Amino acid sequence: MNSDKISSLDISKVKAPSKSHNTITTINPSTEQVIKEYTLITKDEIADLARKSKKAFKDWRKDYRRRTGFMYAFASELKKHKEHLARVATTEMGKTIKEARSEIDKCAWAVEYFADNGVVFLHDEVINTDARKSIVTFEPLGVIASLMPWNFPYWQALRFAAPSLIAGNTVILKPSSVTMQCGLEIEKMFEKVGLPDYVFKTVIASGTEAEYLIDSEDVSAVTFTGSVPVGAKVAQHATSRLKKIVLELGGSDPFIVCEDADIEKASSGAVKGRFINCGQSCIASKRFIVVKNVANEFLEKFIEKTEKLKIGNPLSDDTDIGPLVNQSAIESIDEMVKRSIKEGAEVATGGQRIGGGEEDGKRDNGSGKNKGYFYKPTILKKVTPNMEVATEETFGPIAPVIVAEDEQQALEIANNTKFGLGASVWTQNLNKAEKYSKLLQAGIVTVNNVVVSDPRVPFGGIKNSGFGRELSKHGMFEFVNIKSIRFYDELIHQHYVE
Repeated sequence: MNSDKISSLDISKVKAPSKSHNTITTINPSTEQVIKEYTLITKDEIADLARKSKKAFKDWRKDYRRRTGFMYAFASELKKHKEHLARVATTEMGKTIKEARSEIDKCAWAVEYFADNGVVFLHDEVINTDARKSIVTFEPLGVIASLMPWNFPYWQALRFAAPSLIAGNTVILKPSSVTMQCGLEIEKMFEKVGLPDYVFKTVIASGTEAEYLIDSEDVSAVTFTGSVPVGAKVAQHATSRLKKIVLELGGSDPFIVCEDADIEKASSGAVKGRFINCGQSCIASKRFIVVKNVANEFLEKFIEKTEKLKIGNPLSDDTDIGPLVNQSAIESIDEMVKRSIKEGAEVATGGQRIGGGEEDGKRDNGSGKNKGYFYKPTILKKVTPNMEVATEETFGPIAPVIVAEDEQQALEIANNTKFGLGASVWTQNLNKAEKYSKLLQAGIVTVNNVVVSDPRVPFGGIKNSGFGRELSKHGMFEFVNIKSIRFYDELIHQHYVE
């Protein structure tokens, strides 16, 4: 694609599924079988959709109580259809069914949270100034284009959509090419509760069509979650049209184990933090920086617990680790491990592609080819801070362990990165925890637990991890006009009819 184009608005950390000039085909990562072929929306259809969404906005913005009623009903539909929605996600991108169910539960929670609290967040603020009366109001912007990834296809779409819809905006979602059906299922759930036409719409689009969406004069703002290179291009494209944009990009989150950490809990947290969603998470723990005095003990327990993870069919309730999202992803991970070994790292456990039945040698119809994009959870030791696996975002089940001389060096290593999304610190000293959490350069810091997003607190990063915030009232305010109004002199009360 030409350099002035957005090269991949698929927003995957890896290459998109197979597609022709006007269709996209999705693949089941467990079986490598085709799921479905979708026809891309046209430029004219996008223009018509954006125009109708803007028209719907004029009415949608008027009645807060009506909006919250729809959102409560939508949350109920999510709960009612949790199993179906979870299976769609597992089939399309490979996350385990138990993780997919948890994702739906979290979505319902977020929708209800903003329905519960939106009226408080959006309430006019009265400010004491020299004017007779000064207020700050929070008014919706209009149509928001939402360009979302595949790794949490429901959560990442709805953590933005819920507060934006409550605020009175309308939304057009472009899901990843990997998880088209998940995006369509969200639209279906809104249709089930009778949401007015064009308040929320999902589009089947590639990067080219997403450009048309950003270009539309009827679209007021853009939100993007995905990789750094694509995010930079999206931002350039949107801001050149003077449109507000929020970016949630990649991360290389440090996991710092201090010398006084509870190693049992820290090692369990390491497994959870690194291997959730098969390691395909922006806020997964990606660099394990351990103080030398406790490094051997931590590594031993980390390896032991990692090797107990069950790899297999993601639709099974017993499975802990499913496949990577596609062929490109597993090739990227395998090559990363091989390069790390050449740089001097050693494989402590894992380090190989396997079949869907773990080491049982299952093959695909006797072809000799591994079935599914499965990679064994891998821990690398003797990693140095300047190795590729410690400097770039590793989107898969690889855990590099870096040994620091002391806690001061651990903090320096943690901050010596182009990313700044999340970080976690493991210590039993409260004063130390407060000090280190403020020194870490990240948008989110968690002490004695892994980093997770929460509707009640703002979510987002600094540096190459993006800008702007999602969730909490701060996320809601990203897509409203924060308007100051000041009244001078005496005014006569009159009834006003619109």
